[in-house]
Amino acid sequence: MKFEKLDGFNSYYDEEDQPLEFCSDRKTIHYNEVKIVLNKLPYLKNSITDVIYFTTAAVVIINDHISVAKSKGESTVTINQLGRFNRGKLPIGKGTKFQYSSAEHFFIPGLIIDFPSNGYLTPVYFNHNVLVKYQHGAGYNVSLTTESFGLVSISGGASFHYGINKSGNVIMWLGDLVKLDERELLYLYSENIAPQYDLHSDFYDNQILNKWL
Repeated sequence: MKFEKLDGFNSYYDEEDQPLEFCSDRKTIHYNEVKIVLNKLPYLKNSITDVIYFTTAAVVIINDHISVAKSKGESTVTINQLGRFNRGKLPIGKGTKFQYSSAEHFFIPGLIIDFPSNGYLTPVYFNHNVLVKYQHGAGYNVSLTTESFGLVSISGGASFHYGINKSGNVIMWLGDLVKLDERELLYLYSENIAPQYDLHSDFYDNQILNKWL
C-alpha cells in the first residue's frame, strides 16, 4: 500500500460518517521512498472498505522513524508502538489497579484534552453485570439518557457516566473512577476486564462529540 501523502486524520468516523475501528494488525506501507512495516502501530480502519487512516500521533511517529532511517541510509523501517504505550501508566491512573490501554487514549480521536495529557479520558471496560449493583443497590441511582448511556449517582455526592458498546461491554472514564472511594474501587476492580479497543457508543458520541441524544 503506497501513500503519496500522510495527513493526520483525527476523527473516529470516516468521511461518510462510518465508524472506524482501532486496529494494530501488522501492515506494510510505502511512503516517502521508505518501506514502513507497521508492527503494532495503532491506526484506524473502515472494516468494510479496508481503507486505513492515521491519527496525527501516528503520523508524527511514522515521520520520526522515516527521518532516522534516512539519516542512516536505510530504506526500510519497522515501527512497534502499542507495547510501549501500554507498558506505562497514565499519570491519573497511578495508584489504581484498573486494566486499561494508554494506546487507546492517545490513538482514539478526541480523548486528549490537554497537553501533556494526564489520561483522564481513557476508557476502562467492565463486564455488563457491573451495572446490576448500581441499578438495584441501596444508595445508588442510574439515570438513563439512552438504553446504552447513563449516569450513576452515589449517595454522598459522587457520580460518573457510563456507556455500553456493541459487544455489551460497559465503559467508563479512568478520570471519573479515580475519584471514587476505596469501597467502590474494590467492586469495580472485580468487574474490570482487559481493554477491548472499541469505544464506539452513545457514550463516546455524547461525551466526546457532544451529540444530543
